[in-house]
Amino acid sequence: MAITNIHPIKSTLKAAIDYICNTEKTADEIYVSTHLCSRENAHNEFTLTKKQYNSKTKILAHHLIQSFAPNEVSFEEAHQVGKELCERILEGKYEYVLATHIDKNHIHNHIIFNSIDVEEGKVYHSYYGSYMKIRNQSDKLCEEHHLSVIDLETQKEIKKRKFVNWYDWNEDKKGNSYKSRLQFDIDRAIKKSLNWDDFLKIMDGFGYEVKEGKYIAFKNKEQRRFTRAKTIGANYTEDSIKNRIQNKDKEVGNIIDIKSSKKVKSSKGYENWATMHNLKTASETMVLIHEKGYASIHELEKDLSKLSLNSNELRKEFKAKEFEQKRIKEIVRDLQICVNKKAHYDGYKKNPNDKIYKMINKKDIESYEKAYAEIEIFIKQFPHLKNIVVNGLKQNDNKCLFKSLNDRSKNLQSEMHTIATKHDEMKVQYEELSKLKQNIDKFVNKSDEPKKSIVKEIEKDRIQRSKNVVIKQEKVNAKLKNRNRESR
Repeated sequence: MAITNIHPIKSTLKAAIDYICNTEKTADEIYVSTHLCSRENAHNEFTLTKKQYNSKTKILAHHLIQSFAPNEVSFEEAHQVGKELCERILEGKYEYVLATHIDKNHIHNHIIFNSIDVEEGKVYHSYYGSYMKIRNQSDKLCEEHHLSVIDLETQKEIKKRKFVNWYDWNEDKKGNSYKSRLQFDIDRAIKKSLNWDDFLKIMDGFGYEVKEGKYIAFKNKEQRRFTRAKTIGANYTEDSIKNRIQNKDKEVGNIIDIKSSKKVKSSKGYENWATMHNLKTASETMVLIHEKGYASIHELEKDLSKLSLNSNELRKEFKAKEFEQKRIKEIVRDLQICVNKKAHYDGYKKNPNDKIYKMINKKDIESYEKAYAEIEIFIKQFPHLKNIVVNGLKQNDNKCLFKSLNDRSKNLQSEMHTIATKHDEMKVQYEELSKLKQNIDKFVNKSDEPKKSIVKEIEKDRIQRSKNVVIKQEKVNAKLKNRNRESR
């Protein structure tokens, strides 16, 4: 998914080009490309083209920005998409400088192109229609490169709510309505389902297309892209949904706040119902607590504290590995610079007093020294990678060096996945136990019933549950038989 913006440049053209070509932002200008002009003299060449056609336009150039979603596109692919966008909207007629900025989480392209073309001296008119052409071409390129695009529903919402761009709208809509709807529909499908296959049929009946694979995903008629169920909460992974279907009879409701409920104040009948509901819910909660092996609320609280601490430790571990992976990606650029500039730097070190050599190769020498300084910081941060980096540079074995770092990055990704899975499981457990504790806390604080009544209800509930087990199983078997007959 890419967001596009365009604005005119009426002054300081050279400063604008120098800014987008900043060596720190473009990996020492590795991700800088030009068309019909040179990088160093682009501003002068733009001016000469205007003089050639006696152009009177006050606009020196146009500055187009194409921003990609975080972690969706590589540096190389982003730069390639930028080139292809220039080819489609400028058709080879305009001088331009393209720079891909890779110094931030969201990779983005800067394109500065001349305000007139080189063939006829025609002025480029920037208006709503030309902008829509740019955006449409950008969207097409994203689709061709298998990147996400803004769906029609979102476009309408952006326009309706007068947001400047997709990012602002998305930040405002975190926990978007379609995700909330998906949560609601999954919850009610679970309540109706007898097994996993039954759940999938019910979701299909609700209007969802289901995509099974590594992660279960759903898409309703209004959506253009599938939503992975795990993104809406730990309780919505495939394993969690299956477990909830299997244990749905053990799921308990929530305690109603009788004292602050407006409905209770307006209806005596509802108050009576809510009182009985709270008593039953508290009873079911206590039964479930005992079934999970807790002899007291105190024991449950201890486990909740342990889960919270362990969860925090897992998050710290995940962030540490995530940071290491991020730094590996960053240091690769510095290593590449050292590899490319090593010959010139070695020549300088052999004869540091050779002022002419130093002057000619000043830029390469400074780039090497700056990159190596970053490498030294990296080694201090991750001493376990010192041998890989140092030996790789000494032996001048580039392939082996980058392969070793790439392998480490892949291992980190695998470890992060394991941690994330473990954390999700822990989160589900914590949420379940936390709900049980909250129910009891609310009941004890707000109910007028004595605690002995809970014990009585527990005993009654246990007897009733044992009687209902056989009956429920018979009902389930009967329903399955009927559905199989109907399907035939």
